[in-house]
Amino acid sequence: MGFLKYLVPALAVAGLAAAQDGPCKGTKTVQNQGDATALATCSTISGDLVVASQAANVLALDGIKHITGSLSCNGARNLSSLTADQLETIGDDFKLSGLTLLNTLQFDSLTEVGTIDFEALSQLQQLDFKKGVVKATKVRITNTYLNSLTGIELKTVGDMDVSNNPRLTQVNVDDIVNITGLVTFSANNPDLKITFPKLQTAKNMTFRNASEVELPSLKTTDGLLGFYSNYFSTFVGPNLTSTGSLVFTDNAKLTNISLPVLETVKGVFQIANNTALKSVDGFPKLKSITGALDFSGNFSKVDLPSLKEVRGGFNMQSSGTLDCDGFSKLRGNVIEGTYTCRSGVSDPQSVGGTPTSADSKPTKKGGAGAVNPPAIMSLMALLGGILHFTL
Repeated sequence: MGFLKYLVPALAVAGLAAAQDGPCKGTKTVQNQGDATALATCSTISGDLVVASQAANVLALDGIKHITGSLSCNGARNLSSLTADQLETIGDDFKLSGLTLLNTLQFDSLTEVGTIDFEALSQLQQLDFKKGVVKATKVRITNTYLNSLTGIELKTVGDMDVSNNPRLTQVNVDDIVNITGLVTFSANNPDLKITFPKLQTAKNMTFRNASEVELPSLKTTDGLLGFYSNYFSTFVGPNLTSTGSLVFTDNAKLTNISLPVLETVKGVFQIANNTALKSVDGFPKLKSITGALDFSGNFSKVDLPSLKEVRGGFNMQSSGTLDCDGFSKLRGNVIEGTYTCRSGVSDPQSVGGTPTSADSKPTKKGGAGAVNPPAIMSLMALLGGILHFTL
């Protein structure tokens, strides 16, 4: 009896604590506003919050300040508004997919998330993040109706994929200084202007179908820096000194490339099929290419006055009138691999393929970016087996 005297009150206290803590722990599923209101007393959700596909119309997640896990909603096709007035942090993913009627996404206090992953939000025109998200390890925004990325105020990011957003015309990611993963912009609005005014270091960056790309502060990239099928006429990188593979391919309006302080390309340096580019002379300090040099087009002038090393092969083909004498003198000394320089070619060709993947290895031209082993082996053979890539 003495034992029961103490056990019963202890169980009662434990039960009360469980009743108090239970609604705020574990995975919580919200199907309607009633479910959301029931969680309003939870300052912190210790787990995941899932908005069910049945959710419809307007849903307000009021009162919640922190979600230690993920906030996700997949396939809620009738949800038009999702708001959270006090939510400050999401520990893991903030993932929204297939919300085809969503036109309001308002998170007044949100500043930190694990990752942002928004897909198939065909009515969403803007991100109403009043304080701005300043911390996220990854950002993926694809197939939305967004016209800008205002509200994403990051200083550092890992991977960033912004693709297939037909209304997106402006990207001013003003505060990003460092990018540690793969950045891809592709198939957005043809008038898209991309500006990274403070970006100094990056790993891998590819830009497709943009009207303007500005990287005024960029100093180094560890991997690929690639420009494919863009619409700008000029690209200037005033502070870029070193990069992995460097690629300008199929940019039909490109007439000028200026990288005045670039010294090292740690991989393939490719300029191919830029039909308006007549002169390649914007690399006055380029000394070393640790992979191959692969130029093809209808240019009539190529000037690389400081070039001291090409460890891989050398392929230069032009349909214009090109003087190869200066480069032929570099064979076996500066140029260590196979050598081709041809002028007046009716169909100038690149060698092997185009580097499009994060590891800077060549892939089949026109591919989606996956490494193509046959193309790699073909290129290696053509370059005498001495082509080196610095990853």
